[in-house]
Amino acid sequence: MRKQDTPVHELPSFGRYLNKVFDFRSAVAGLTDSRRDPEIAPAAVFLAAFHAFVFRLPSFQQLESDLTQPALQRWIGAGRAFRDDVLRYSLSGFHLEGLEQMLTDVNRTLKRNKVFDADRVQGRIVAALDGIEVLSSYSRHCGSCLERRITLKKARVKVEQLQYYHRAVGCQIINGPVKTFLALEWLRPGEGEDTAALRLLRNLPDRYGSRFCDILLLDALYAQAPVFQLAAELGWDLVVSLKQNHRELYQSAIRLFAQRPADCNLTERRSGKNYQVQLWDTDGLPFSVDYQQPVRVVRSEETLTQNHYRRGELTPETTEHEWLWITTLDSQAFPATLVRRLGHDRWKQENNGWNDLTQNWAFKHGFLHACRHRPPLGSESSQRQIEPAIDTEQLVPQGTPAASLVVNRGLAAVSLILLLAFTLSTAFIHCHSKLFRRYRMTTIQVACQLRRGVSKLPPNIRAPDSPAQLQTA
Repeated sequence: MRKQDTPVHELPSFGRYLNKVFDFRSAVAGLTDSRRDPEIAPAAVFLAAFHAFVFRLPSFQQLESDLTQPALQRWIGAGRAFRDDVLRYSLSGFHLEGLEQMLTDVNRTLKRNKVFDADRVQGRIVAALDGIEVLSSYSRHCGSCLERRITLKKARVKVEQLQYYHRAVGCQIINGPVKTFLALEWLRPGEGEDTAALRLLRNLPDRYGSRFCDILLLDALYAQAPVFQLAAELGWDLVVSLKQNHRELYQSAIRLFAQRPADCNLTERRSGKNYQVQLWDTDGLPFSVDYQQPVRVVRSEETLTQNHYRRGELTPETTEHEWLWITTLDSQAFPATLVRRLGHDRWKQENNGWNDLTQNWAFKHGFLHACRHRPPLGSESSQRQIEPAIDTEQLVPQGTPAASLVVNRGLAAVSLILLLAFTLSTAFIHCHSKLFRRYRMTTIQVACQLRRGVSKLPPNIRAPDSPAQLQTA
């Protein structure tokens, strides 16, 4: 009863926080798309999609029903309700530069406000980089889809079928309460994940500066000479998982550690799990012919004991695990116990990044994938002279050749808007909300409160004139 009487989060409070801290409305006003003199402005389309993700709506069709409320129309700056076709038509030709600059400015503001200082490791900011498959289909595809052949069993006969999919690489800050994404890079047809990751890492200094983050946590796929060379140029330290795909270094490290006892033994209890850990640490191992600089390798043998329910009874079970990491961190400032902690912290990107976006933010829903409703090509000056306005009733016909339409940027645009909603709503909850700290409500509960608050938005200050007043005037 006491909790029901407490105040709740309201949409005006959320908007005031965004405008005061991040100058949100000014940044939104500069967004553009490829439409010609649209009736619904790109800023209104962005705000509609942004609030849909903040409300945790799973599809644009559900957002379409919410846009019938006059209060939400006034909030996003739209003169009338509009359908999801307007969203698809606008976002498929949205200009990504403005969205990327918004994400960069938001992250810079968070760092300037010391949001990332809470969980620094030896005074350093830690980021993780990993890839994720967003969409896959056997029928729907676009010009940017990757392709692979999958063996399926149909009528008990194995058949090879062509599958289309999208994959992206993301870099995420993992220390601090707001685990924001710094950038997202999409794999292009014919290239691997490591190529897209190198392209993302090379672009980060131009957007943020070389020392925005200090330590990168990487999967075994990125244990390559170009990654280590780029990190050395930019002054980043690395903690990279070592597996048998780097066979020579893996086998030489295993043989070396087998000849001596563990350098460190420790016992750890965390979240109902008991760890018995043995650690080995050595410097000066050769990495590869392409990268002559010797590297440091840390090995961890862990015995994990945790309780599981088996036939209705709580039974302890024990499993054994082995981990190896390559690192460029100094052994004096970062002992083996700290390297082990950093190596396991890479899973925070899976739990607090990709998994959270997939399960709670509809990241893999497939917004605008292979959208056929795209604006036609043409210069903006000629567009304003020839085309007066474009609305959902005037969309490009299905038979229009794809070469005369703008490149489909819908999936990338929606993903950037989703990352902005993810970052800003998390910052609002953790850095501004007293109710979150006092009552420990979940982020989904906050999203539900914000959505319910749409119907409580104040009406227009000046009511429309009545017919009687018009006659007397």
